[in-house]
Amino acid sequence: MKVAVYEGQRAIRLQERPALKAAPGEVIVKIKYCGICGTDVHAYLHEGLLPTGLVLGHENVGTVAEVGKGVEGWKAGDRVAAGPPGPCGECYYCRHGRSTLCIHGFERTNGLSQGNDGGMAEYLRVKDPKGMLLKLPDEVSFEDAVLIDTLGVAFRGIRQSRFRMGDNVVVVGAGAIGLSVVQFLKIAGARHITVLNRSAGKRKLALQLGADLALNPVEEGGGLQEKIMALYNGVGADIVFECAGNAEAARTSVSLVKAGGQVLLLGVSGDPIPVPEAEFVIKEVELKATLAYDKEEMRLIVDYLAQGRVNTQGMITGIISLDDIVEKGFERLAASSEPVKIVVAP
Repeated sequence: MKVAVYEGQRAIRLQERPALKAAPGEVIVKIKYCGICGTDVHAYLHEGLLPTGLVLGHENVGTVAEVGKGVEGWKAGDRVAAGPPGPCGECYYCRHGRSTLCIHGFERTNGLSQGNDGGMAEYLRVKDPKGMLLKLPDEVSFEDAVLIDTLGVAFRGIRQSRFRMGDNVVVVGAGAIGLSVVQFLKIAGARHITVLNRSAGKRKLALQLGADLALNPVEEGGGLQEKIMALYNGVGADIVFECAGNAEAARTSVSLVKAGGQVLLLGVSGDPIPVPEAEFVIKEVELKATLAYDKEEMRLIVDYLAQGRVNTQGMITGIISLDDIVEKGFERLAASSEPVKIVVAP
């Protein structure tokens, strides 16, 4: 079978490997689509984030191809989504109901850890089908289902935040996660949603998906904070969702939230946040982060998709072949902020 192997900074090589066979307790999934996540792009651009020799891809959907001995509840042909990482059920965090913080979570995740190849391949080995596979109803297309990971991160972020119906909200970043946040905020009853993004195309899409206002922070310049303050009762946003994953976005988020408000970090950056401690103290701003999603949240996302309550139109920028994964996938995402989500069809 054909796979895309990560070999280090800006190095992904196509390779032929033997076909996968299901060992006892495992399920083999024939991949229909695998989304390229921001984590994958960061690993592509920076040495050492993920192990070399790994097949990337943790946003996976497809059909069951083979069921190993002892596995119950699955059969060949079942339409499935693969993820989130199955919790071990035994560590401190799992025992205290915090499965997304499972100590062994990353090492059990396809596409993120050695020995657990991901879905940028024709087939995927799932070692924990009970914890990691979810059956897809006929009402949910594979094109929608490949966005479950993105939608799940946004959904959990809102649930973990202090958001309440009637809040005024700023969403910094209109990538796949930011656009998902906008939709769930609308469903949950936000009074007003302002989205910040440099891309005109993404701002337009944000408005189509439920934002009330979309601004270019570069064009607004030093007047951005004043505009947000004036818009929201002279004090600022009740809560700001940082979805861009860079230090400047985090700095902007803190400047736009009201005193006593909350900044929820959904973006991921390795850079320090350039915010003076005094700014947090004087405004009593709460800074909170959230990670991934759990199995129950994954089920809820599937329900939302099946009911047609989430609009995915425009969120997939392109579907590419495995042969084009570097030029039309990783390099395109590295060179431009215009694409929302690029999906690989092995």
